[in-house]
Amino acid sequence: MRILVALVVAAILTNSKDADRASALVTVSGGPHAGQFTLRNADVPCEITAEKPPHPKHQFSATLGGFSPSKDPAKLTLLMVIIPDADVRGANRSFFTSINFGDVSRGTQYNAETRPGEKLGGSGSVTMAPHGQDATVTFDVKSAEGITYKGTIQCTGVSRY
Repeated sequence: MRILVALVVAAILTNSKDADRASALVTVSGGPHAGQFTLRNADVPCEITAEKPPHPKHQFSATLGGFSPSKDPAKLTLLMVIIPDADVRGANRSFFTSINFGDVSRGTQYNAETRPGEKLGGSGSVTMAPHGQDATVTFDVKSAEGITYKGTIQCTGVSRY
């Protein structure tokens, strides 16, 4: 009986307004920031926006983390992913990703930019799989700086504009 009560309490807390709306697990291979990191957001960090022609129909973006009181240069503080054509199913090779360590404005940043019309750098793929109002994003990229990072973002209640 205690286990059942504990499960019900956990479910209620998970569905409360303070629950994480997105979480990410990121693995960095090589370089001074090699390791595994997690980020969580209670606000709405994932969104799909409708685009006007001649752009693709929908764009997906996710931003987890941000300004942090911790200036620890070894701590992952920000993750951004932009997929300009979110209607593509499967691996998408047109994207922007960025991870920041330490102070967001002065810390270390690794970017991969493969969107047409932008200053290109980096490579890899990003996949966005919608599940009703939720989405799972996986990425496996090599930054313009030569750092490889991969991970998964779980978004709950993706905003749509």
